[in-house]
Amino acid sequence: MVTIYNTLTRKKEEFRPMKEGKVNMYVCGPTVYDVPHIGHARSVYAFDVIRRYFEHVGLDIFFVRNVTDIDDKIINKASEELEEIGEGAHLIRLKDRVKEVAARYLDIYHREMDVLGMRPPSVEPKATESIPDMIKFIEKLIDDGYAYMVGGSVYFSVDKFKGYGKLSNRDKDEMLHGVRIEADKSKKYPLDFALWKEAKPDEPSWESPWGEGRPGWHIECSVMSTKLLGEQFDIHGGGLDLIFPHHENEVAQSEAATGKSFANYWIHNGLLTVEGEKMSKSLGNYVTIADFLEKHKDPDLLKISFLNSNYRSPMDYSDDKIEEAERAKERIMIFFDKAERVISELSDKKGTEGELNLEAMEKAQWAVNSLQEKFEEAMNDDFNTPMAFAVIFEAVKTGNDCLADINISPEEKVQMVSAIKNYILRFTTILGLTLRPVKIDKDETLKIEKLVNLREKARREKDYASSDKIRDELLSMDVVVEDTPEGPVWRKK
Repeated sequence: MVTIYNTLTRKKEEFRPMKEGKVNMYVCGPTVYDVPHIGHARSVYAFDVIRRYFEHVGLDIFFVRNVTDIDDKIINKASEELEEIGEGAHLIRLKDRVKEVAARYLDIYHREMDVLGMRPPSVEPKATESIPDMIKFIEKLIDDGYAYMVGGSVYFSVDKFKGYGKLSNRDKDEMLHGVRIEADKSKKYPLDFALWKEAKPDEPSWESPWGEGRPGWHIECSVMSTKLLGEQFDIHGGGLDLIFPHHENEVAQSEAATGKSFANYWIHNGLLTVEGEKMSKSLGNYVTIADFLEKHKDPDLLKISFLNSNYRSPMDYSDDKIEEAERAKERIMIFFDKAERVISELSDKKGTEGELNLEAMEKAQWAVNSLQEKFEEAMNDDFNTPMAFAVIFEAVKTGNDCLADINISPEEKVQMVSAIKNYILRFTTILGLTLRPVKIDKDETLKIEKLVNLREKARREKDYASSDKIRDELLSMDVVVEDTPEGPVWRKK
C-alpha cells in the first residue's frame, strides 16, 4: 500500500488510482528560456523515482510533462538576444526569435536530462500545440460567468469560484500580498488572473474571438492535462513554488469549467538552495546541470545527494553533500567488485559451478526478502528515499559479512552474494541510479593482482619510489587500491 502526502488535504493518504492498475500523472515541465539548473534536476528526478516505483509495484503509468514554449520569460530572452546582436537585429522578427529560443533551450533540456539518466515522459505536449483547445476552454469559462474581457484580454474572476485558496490553504488577504502585479490595471479584483493576453507589437500571437493574443501561463496546464488525461485524473505534481499561484489557479479554472474535482492527489517537491542561499546568478552560486557535470562527471553523485533528503523537504546543495554521495557510491562499488571476484573464483572451483544447494538458496532468498520488505516499506511511506537508500547499505553490509564468513560453504557463499548483489542492482535501478559491477576478464585480473602484490612487497620493504610507480601504473588502468589491515583490496573504477 503506497501512501502519499497530498498537498490538497495536507495529510498522508493511501493511494487509490481511479482505474485499477493504472495511474495518470501530470507534472509541470520546463519553461524553455534558459539552461536547466540542479533545482530543475531535483524536481525531474523526484517524479522519475515516483514513476519508477509505481512501475515496480505493478502499476501502468501514463506520465505527462508539458513544455511551456510561449511565455513572458521566453519573449524577454529573445528581446535581449536581439539587443545583443545590435546592427542587423531589425531584420529578425521577434516572433521568429522566440521560436528559436524555445527550440534551442528545449533541445538542451532534453540532452541534459538524458545525460542524467532521466526517462522521458509518455507524452510531452507543448503549449503552442494546444492554442485552439485553450480558446475553447476560455470561451466556456466566459459563457459560464467565470471570466470576463478587458479590451483584447480575458481574466478569470476569482470571486466567482468559491473554493479559491483550498490547495495553498491561504485566505484571500494573505494571497493578495504574494500575487504578481499584472500590467493591465483594468482587472476587477487584484487576484484575478489572465487567461488570454492581448497581443503586443511583433510578439507571437494567435487569432481568437477577442482579437490577436496569446494564452496566459496557468491556462495551458489545465487544458493539456484534461485533454490528455481527462477532466479528473490521479496525480498532479510540480515544485513547491508552483502551489500558489500556478496550481491554485489551475484548480480554480479547471473545476469552474468542468464542475468536477480536478486532480485527486497533489505532489510537490521541496526547493533547493546552495550553501544555505537561494540560487542566484548575482550571488555566483547558480549551478547549472552542465556546471555540475563538468566538475563532477558522474550523474549518480547528484542523484544520491537528492536521495538523502525526502523529496518534499527543502535541500541544501554543497560540495560536502557531493563528497558524501561519492563515498556512498564507493561503498557500493567496492562490494560489487569483491562480490564479482569471489563469485568468479568460487564458481571456478570443482563442484561449485552450476551446483544448486537448496539450503543455501533458501537462506539467500530469506535475506533478500527481508531486505526487499524494508525497502518497500520505506518507499510505500510517501517515497521515503533516505530510508530506502539506508536499506541498500544494510544489504551491502549483509553481503560483506557473507564474503568474510569462513564458515559459509562456497556454494552457499556464491548463491547468497549473487542474490544480494542482484537485489542491490534491482533497487538502485528503481532509484534511477546506474551502478553496475565492472566486468574484468581473467587475464586482466591476473595482471592487476600481480601489480598489486608487487606494490605491497615494495611497501613492506619501504621501497616507496617503486610502490608509487606501481600505484601510478594501476591508476592508469583505472584500478584503485585500498590498503586495509588485512592487506590491499583493489577495484576497477
